[in-house]
Amino acid sequence: MVLVEELSDVSSPTYEENQAYSYDDDDDGSLTPSMVFDQIMGPSLILPFHEHPLHSHYSSTGQCDGCPELRENGLDGYNCDTCGFTVHKECAESSPEINHPSHQRHPLTLLTHGLPQEADQDDKCRLCGEKVGKLVYHCSICDFSLDLYCARNPLSLVVYFSKGHEHTLTLMPRLIHFTCNACGLESDRSPYVCPQCDFMIHEGCIYLPRVISIIRHEHRISRTYFLGSGDWKCGVCRRRIDGRYGAYSCSICSDYAVHSRCATRRDVWDGRELEDEPEENEECEEPYRIVSDGVINHFSHREHDLRLEDGLTNIRDENIRCRACVRPVYSSTFYSCMQCDDFILHKTCANLPRKKRHVLHNHQLTLYPDDNIVMDFPMLRGVFLCSACRRLCSGFRYECCNIKLDVRCGSISEPFFYECHPHPLFQTSPHSKVCVTCKQESDYVLTCIDCDFVLDFKCATLPPTVRYKYDRHPLKLCYDGDKDIAGSYWCEICEREMDQNIIFYTCESSGSTTHIECVLGDFRYVKPRLHFEFNKKKWEVALNGINRPGCYKCGFRCEGPFLVVSVDYDNSYVCSLLCLWKGETLVYDSIRD
Repeated sequence: MVLVEELSDVSSPTYEENQAYSYDDDDDGSLTPSMVFDQIMGPSLILPFHEHPLHSHYSSTGQCDGCPELRENGLDGYNCDTCGFTVHKECAESSPEINHPSHQRHPLTLLTHGLPQEADQDDKCRLCGEKVGKLVYHCSICDFSLDLYCARNPLSLVVYFSKGHEHTLTLMPRLIHFTCNACGLESDRSPYVCPQCDFMIHEGCIYLPRVISIIRHEHRISRTYFLGSGDWKCGVCRRRIDGRYGAYSCSICSDYAVHSRCATRRDVWDGRELEDEPEENEECEEPYRIVSDGVINHFSHREHDLRLEDGLTNIRDENIRCRACVRPVYSSTFYSCMQCDDFILHKTCANLPRKKRHVLHNHQLTLYPDDNIVMDFPMLRGVFLCSACRRLCSGFRYECCNIKLDVRCGSISEPFFYECHPHPLFQTSPHSKVCVTCKQESDYVLTCIDCDFVLDFKCATLPPTVRYKYDRHPLKLCYDGDKDIAGSYWCEICEREMDQNIIFYTCESSGSTTHIECVLGDFRYVKPRLHFEFNKKKWEVALNGINRPGCYKCGFRCEGPFLVVSVDYDNSYVCSLLCLWKGETLVYDSIRD
């Protein structure tokens, strides 16, 4: 922040610049604080309805105090530095009084400090139902209010849209409780009505598409205004559908239906109306070609053939990894290249489909091998961040548009069965929630429709069993957060007390317990010895040694099984993804206790 005092010694403006200001006879010509402020913030604007001067303002995420409109290109308007008042340019230029087609009996007056505080007053826009802000058009006689967006963009009083309804629909701009015949949701204001059909509908539901394809179902689904009797469950949110109202249904699968609002969610539907469009044949190329018995040629390694190994050998080398999921091979059945020493695929990974539907995206995702990872962020090259679990990965990925999923998150489908929970889980909501097992908020979660259990993709894809180099027995995933357990748990690796409400690994033979991050680390899904680039610096993933070097970003010893080492500088170790993201402003030369 620039202080006014810091600019007090600025040289005097030129003659031409002085003409922009007017001075009193006794003025010495120096800049006043208000002039300095205007030079920093730009020229001020005085509006008749606001007591403070406003300045030009742009915000990518700002909220206008006059209307609820959120624009993709941000808020371009004015801001008050005294009280924080912010408006679009159009809202700032609103007329003090208007005649609006939705309320023709009286003119609407612009209120500049919100609605008067009355107990029984409706504080929402009569047309859209959004809560009004400081600027609002209001009729005090009828208690009728409009936000500035609806005032600028009046709804049509009559609508004829044959695909929505066979008769003309008329707007009823009043408070009235009704259930929309198209979506089945209740509302309390301004429906479009057809009196002869006893039909009421939201303005936004009039133009719902007739035929669509959603990512949750393999067939097209069609809109109907009457689903009929039956025990209907929505194929997206898994809640009950009232058959007396509208929904989408499948003509092939007689028991499949989806709420109108769920079917047209942005993460479910791609936005295409398919009525009168020919059916598309979704052919998917097989991931490999069979060469002979136990020998295949995989699309990710066409130059050589792969041979199926029986998996009887107990492999304990952490450097031997599957190229797709980057998990250790151990004793799993796998394919190995007949000519290369380092190309291995689990049998299950070799069978991953080239294209697949996924609950997190409204298009089919395509499987890409690890040899064409170019750039994920402007500062990240050779590895990628999974959009669902936010892990750093180097294996195969499912990708489309702006979403990248590692093969673990990309393989999740509904219903999802989790070892630590008795009920199936579904991806029902596009909103972020707090995961029950790790207590962290996530944008992508799976939920239980029978109870309040919420699981994020990071915890859903944790390996059920892992091996720790100092333990002869495998460690198993355990969640005791829903149990009342006396005593304390301590991590065998970092020797700190553990939170019993957070998921952890345990050995059933010895009873030892470990933190998830201590036994897996942040670089578990990046192939050891792989070089990648972050922020124009080259790094190599390495196994952590018994001496546990110190992280030069945080100063503590690296406790996880993996760390990254700078390729360009000696003795530059980083212990975690969080430390990797940190800048270079805080660097420790010695190890902290």
